[in-house]
Amino acid sequence: MSLNPTTSSSSTAPPPSLRERQRRRTREDLVASALDVVGRVGLEEATVARITQAAGTSRATLYAHFPEGRTQLLAEAYQVLGRRVLEGAKAHRDRAEGWVERIAASLTAMLEVATVRELGLFYNVSGPHLMAGRRRGVGSQATLEVITLELEKAQARHQVREGLDAGATAALLVGAIREAGIDAAQNPALAQRHHDAFAALVGALGA
Repeated sequence: MSLNPTTSSSSTAPPPSLRERQRRRTREDLVASALDVVGRVGLEEATVARITQAAGTSRATLYAHFPEGRTQLLAEAYQVLGRRVLEGAKAHRDRAEGWVERIAASLTAMLEVATVRELGLFYNVSGPHLMAGRRRGVGSQATLEVITLELEKAQARHQVREGLDAGATAALLVGAIREAGIDAAQNPALAQRHHDAFAALVGALGA
């Protein structure tokens, strides 16, 4: 006797309630407002008052969602920005024609954020300090995994020389991406130079 799929214990969970949806929306608005304020005035000036004003809410609401206050909110904003960079990298990677471009896609996405000066400094300089003792930034870890995989795939196709340590090389490339992001945030005119140099560096790994 077969189970009715509509009554099976494996059925999907019920949709979130209106209250839960509103709570999620408020939290997302606070995070988006934090990134907006950081992008406009920088991390130091991104006060609770400015963020709540931008979000159109109160200090009490902010602390209801982020009991640890500004630091917890900004740590969440840092993770959201990291996911934004990853989404941008994936979009560029999907359009890339070769393995060098697929690896360079991570830098391209980074530079798109970094050239917004304050966001670039937040993502590459001050943001990582907020994560100390919490969790590793989602962007760096995922980028490391993606570049490692791309190098391994290129090795399997004999496009990258044999014996290359894909993981160690990827870690160095992630460091180069971070440094390029810092430089581009301080001087956007350097973005294209860093992109070209990075692509040349990756290309030199070829077989």
